[in-house]
Amino acid sequence: MRITQCVLIVAALGAIAGCTGDRNAAVVTELLNRAKSKLAPDRRTVVFDVAGDLRGKALTLKGEVHSAALRDQLLRIVKEEGYEPVDSLTVLPQQEIGDRTIGIVSQSVANLRTKPAHSAEMGTQALMGTPVRILKRDDGWLYVQTPDEYLCWTDAEIVPMNAEEYEAWMARPKVIVTTEVGFVRSARDPASRPVSDMVAGALFALKRDAGAYYEVEYPDGRTGFLLKEQAKLFAAWLDGAKDTPESIVATAHRFFGVPYLWGGTSSKGMDCSGFTKTVYFLNGVLLPRDASQQALVGQPVSQDDGMAAVKAGDLLFFGSRPREGRSERITHVAISLGGKRFIHTGGGGGVGTNSLDSADPDYARNRERGFLHVRRIIGAGEEVGVRRLTSVPYYKTHER
Repeated sequence: MRITQCVLIVAALGAIAGCTGDRNAAVVTELLNRAKSKLAPDRRTVVFDVAGDLRGKALTLKGEVHSAALRDQLLRIVKEEGYEPVDSLTVLPQQEIGDRTIGIVSQSVANLRTKPAHSAEMGTQALMGTPVRILKRDDGWLYVQTPDEYLCWTDAEIVPMNAEEYEAWMARPKVIVTTEVGFVRSARDPASRPVSDMVAGALFALKRDAGAYYEVEYPDGRTGFLLKEQAKLFAAWLDGAKDTPESIVATAHRFFGVPYLWGGTSSKGMDCSGFTKTVYFLNGVLLPRDASQQALVGQPVSQDDGMAAVKAGDLLFFGSRPREGRSERITHVAISLGGKRFIHTGGGGGVGTNSLDSADPDYARNRERGFLHVRRIIGAGEEVGVRRLTSVPYYKTHER
């Protein structure tokens, strides 16, 4: 056989192998995309970082998945598609984490970022006393999941605990901060050295009643004194926390002028969904983190009669409407004050009021142009995604 013929045959075989490889890659990509859409539709709340290598009917799966349950579901889907799964997946939490897979935030506000770097975008924040699930570690950074299921990286002070230590912490009575900002002091004296700052919604363990103060303990063992006028016993506070139109509006106005902070969810600074989340949290409701997630919970409010059906406390959503080749996009959320007036934060002066009424001095033309939907949280239940703190295990099971 001539050399030229040999070269042509080898090239042809290579082309066939290449086509087969391309087809296999396309099959795997399509299968994994469908599985991801079903099992992990929101990357902000579920880890599904999976690739596959198909050889005949054997599909080797590599990468990371959120849990053993998710891995088992994925393997089942692969089998149902007619392939034999080969499991090379890493199931979180990482083995290196050991049994200390729960952490408690031990500083006033923990900044959580989208990547393990200070230069990375801040995705959200977690307050003192917030429990997080620890999923993995990377050079001093922890990849954690908050009670609202948000996933981010942090190098903040998080106290890792095993199940026994966590249960012991849970069993202790707690104190919740009710003032917007303040300090825990080293002595029962407002002029004494601060132990740390504090923000509304922060949780401490109660050590003892100390007259005009609560002596409190941090997750890391530090202690300090917190004025009773700035806090409440958590059990009593939770029993009285009610999301009514009046309480939501009153709480929202407490943060008037607080500066806008991308990723912020504390009274030091908030973004739009961080503001709505904080206001509702302080009235006993745990909302999802982002505006696009909040737009999926609660009851839809009809706009057939303009804004006549909108009540104070409803959430107003803004963004861009769907058009050819592009789906609807939620980019902003606000709290209704009733009718066309609302309170929100969107930069500039921070938390403030605006209106969709062109005759109102607070009229915001850009918001009217981007107005999309209204959702009602007040009175809604878990069947439409509204979670009250009394049904969230961490808050529900504190000693009461």
